[in-house]
Amino acid sequence: MSEITGLVSSVSPKSKEFSFDSVVNFDDHIAKSIPNYDIMTESIARLSEYFKDESKIIYDIGCSQGHMLKYFKRSNNYKGKMIGLDMSRNLLPANTREYDNVDFVEHDLRTPYKFNNACIVYAMYTLQFLPRECRKDVLMSIWEGLCEGGALFLCEKVYLPDGQFQDMWSSAYYDYKKESFTEKEIFDKERSLRTLLKPNTHAENLSMLRDCSFRKIEQFYQYFQFRGVLAIKG
Repeated sequence: MSEITGLVSSVSPKSKEFSFDSVVNFDDHIAKSIPNYDIMTESIARLSEYFKDESKIIYDIGCSQGHMLKYFKRSNNYKGKMIGLDMSRNLLPANTREYDNVDFVEHDLRTPYKFNNACIVYAMYTLQFLPRECRKDVLMSIWEGLCEGGALFLCEKVYLPDGQFQDMWSSAYYDYKKESFTEKEIFDKERSLRTLLKPNTHAENLSMLRDCSFRKIEQFYQYFQFRGVLAIKG
């Protein structure tokens, strides 16, 4: 019996729909859903030290509860301005007192947003939830808003072009998730994300970055189908 078949057999006729507008304790959910999320966050923070500039702005699109911004702020004692964007009010921090230099903005990236004077932009598992026709526009806006030498950290779940590798990577990932979630919870979420989550291949993401004039691009993170790349303007 395959991994997927085993999951299907355990699901009741009525599944609980996953929604960003209702999920509770999103940071904990993400930490359990994305392997080595803490290592990836730490890696981004360390690399960000090469691009930080307190006279400019750090943006995080799809910031949810601001974990990345808060981590970088604390680990670097950063005093510069930061802006976190998310389309779900439920995910944005309710208490912003510990974010004295951070503005949180409720914004749907399917509509244009102008990035200004940016030294760093974080885009962590965000583009994969946008309609494909919007993704290049968002990347182009980021490129236009970055200062020369500024950095984009793009992390995405990707599809593998080879079916055998895709099946292996997916099965291993489901094994990982079973350490924190029941089989029913895993399948319910997968079913809910069918119309929401539309990953590109890694090659497609690289092509989009190049189409948006990024020329310096290097992968810094991979765990199965989760990948992170650093793209520098200039």
